Amino acid sequence: MNDMREIGSEYHMDPADGGEDLVSVLKCEAGAAGRGIRFLRCGRDALGFIADEIARRGAGAAGEGASDVAGAADAGAARTLYIPALCCDSMVLPFSRRGWHIEYYRLKSDLSADTGHLCSLIDKAGAVDGAADGTLSDAVEVPAPVVLVMNYYGLVATEEVRRCIRERCPDAVIIEDVTHRVFSPAEFLNDDIPADYHIGSIRKWMGVTDGSFVTGPADMGDAAEAADAATETAAATGTAGASDTTDDSVSDFTRLRRQALLEKRDYIFSEDRPQTLKDHFRGLFGEAEDSLEDGIYPMPMSDVAREILKTCDLQGMRARRRENFRVLRECLAADPLCGEMYEIQNPDAEIPDCPFMLPIVMHTDHIRESAHTAAGRSITRDRFENKLAARGVYAPVLWPIDAQAAEVCDVSRRFAQNMLAFYIDQRYEADDMRYAAEVFGDELRAILG
Repeated sequence: MNDMREIGSEYHMDPADGGEDLVSVLKCEAGAAGRGIRFLRCGRDALGFIADEIARRGAGAAGEGASDVAGAADAGAARTLYIPALCCDSMVLPFSRRGWHIEYYRLKSDLSADTGHLCSLIDKAGAVDGAADGTLSDAVEVPAPVVLVMNYYGLVATEEVRRCIRERCPDAVIIEDVTHRVFSPAEFLNDDIPADYHIGSIRKWMGVTDGSFVTGPADMGDAAEAADAATETAAATGTAGASDTTDDSVSDFTRLRRQALLEKRDYIFSEDRPQTLKDHFRGLFGEAEDSLEDGIYPMPMSDVAREILKTCDLQGMRARRRENFRVLRECLAADPLCGEMYEIQNPDAEIPDCPFMLPIVMHTDHIRESAHTAAGRSITRDRFENKLAARGVYAPVLWPIDAQAAEVCDVSRRFAQNMLAFYIDQRYEADDMRYAAEVFGDELRAILG
């Protein structure tokens, strides 16, 4: 029997025996906050849905009383999305593929927004009149800015940046990506200065075929109707050949993911864990991802996913994640190499209500300078990641960023080049976290010599 642990990577199909329906819980929380909620296939579809909603409204802030301050948008003026430099390309493409202009803004070392840089970008674009008091001009000639903010790993508050945006440009549309705190809806839906839209990817948290959500105005369009409209538009414009514009391809996406999740379950619980099976389900996961079209044709969450989400153990998930986060952070912090060879991101932050992952930043240059082995003197973050994976500890990069974003923000560039994120989810127990920390320390000492 292969007794090497595997910690991380894609989830497997492991239906919970809890009594909570996640879709119903999120609907209830959104309704209590006076918000609408729509469920879509994936995060990029959710962002594409928001982009189409903004275009449909042709207005500024999506809250109550929104007016057509962005009349230039109706006349064809391009929208601008302001987005943190540390982001995945799947967060950008749903907008850029629709012709939006992308402006990256800087982050500080704790991954909070550099509000000074963000406001300077908005000012430069003419979204405000440049008056000494920084208030919005009566004559707005460009569409109101659309700003995406994010609380990374649930460790970085976004209140300050939302307040700054609202004070600087009251009609700005604020989108908050809450993928890293999906299971804390009571928190993000009831902020004093709420975002106009929230987007969260459910399938990043558990073994489900698909699933994401958007919260926004109560009168948002219907996800299924939006999918039908996108399909009709694609057919009319001759682009219906795209792989995910038909019902068959949506079921293909779900089918591929479902088969991969089941095969991974078989692999995890098999005695010999055959490499051929692992290669096959990994191929299925990749094929499923490749079938997505950058959120151009947003599709609703599948019925298969809704069924899986009917039996969640949300309290158990929160408790297990919090405990795992605590144990792993304590183990990594106790290692004498912590601080010199690596650091825990925001080590003094309060443990989130339901943690997503635990990020660290390796001091790769210093490791190379200090190493007494050939492997250590040439180590890169990617090579070290592979060493961990060879021992069953998967700690991926969230995220590689493109050259333009790296040029804008040195903090994001260095973080993206040197970070690793450890899984601390409900599949594992405290002993698994101690094992992950032990493997990390062993491999680091091995290359240092």
